[in-house]
Amino acid sequence: MRFDSRAGSWPACYALLVGALLLAGCAGDPKPPPEPPVRQRAIEAETSGVARYVRGDYGTAIRLFSEAARLQQSLDDGGAAARNQLNRARAELALGQAQDTLNHASEVGDGPLLVRALLLQLQANLALGRFDPASELLAHMEKLCPYGCPERGSFLLLRARVALTDRNAKQALVDAEAALSILKGQQEERETANALRVIAAARLALGELSTALVAAQAALEIDRQLALPEKIARDWMMVGDIHHRAKRASDAKSAYQRAQSVAQAAGLEDIVRLASEAIVEKSQ
Repeated sequence: MRFDSRAGSWPACYALLVGALLLAGCAGDPKPPPEPPVRQRAIEAETSGVARYVRGDYGTAIRLFSEAARLQQSLDDGGAAARNQLNRARAELALGQAQDTLNHASEVGDGPLLVRALLLQLQANLALGRFDPASELLAHMEKLCPYGCPERGSFLLLRARVALTDRNAKQALVDAEAALSILKGQQEERETANALRVIAAARLALGELSTALVAAQAALEIDRQLALPEKIARDWMMVGDIHHRAKRASDAKSAYQRAQSVAQAAGLEDIVRLASEAIVEKSQ
């Protein structure tokens, strides 16, 4: 067989033969069987829920995770159902529904997801101002999540928050810095920003204002990259509090105004109120 220089291509019969061979090769490749319809719907609901959560559409994420959990339970897949139950609880916590978070996270018992469930229960109790149950959970989790536990960074961060609540800024700083080291290694950007925020609060309480400001600004930079309005507004509030403590009234006022502006645009009424009060009371 030779190249036809007049046509500028291989003969048509050769092209057809090559095409047929390629088709035959593709047809012979094994294809994975399709997922059963109910399981496919569950997978799609969970995947969509994760995407909505990342975008900050927590209400839709809750609905999708609930549907995924229901479908997985109907298939007798308890592990997948529990995973989506915790996904739902996490979205509820992000939406400020701490009691719902506590209820749903408490339904996940023993198993590989227990530590994650307890972490959510701990966060919910803190959000609800229930510090005694939070302390009890911390003591329980110390045994369940020792060094090397994948959730150790998040655990230490929550322990730091409890220490701050108990006005033990030194212990809060130790735990938050240990958490920061772990979370950075895990590339957990949201939790890294949370750790920096706790470090800023602890250093502010200890009067270490310059390092507190560095931590608060680092948290702000991460939260801007992640596009999290509530966190951004709270970061600006922290920056304002640090400037206020340093008696830099104009800087404090500017920071509180930034917090107010972000909160107003995002419809965060509680932070708008806090920022408005701070502008009047702390920036004179």
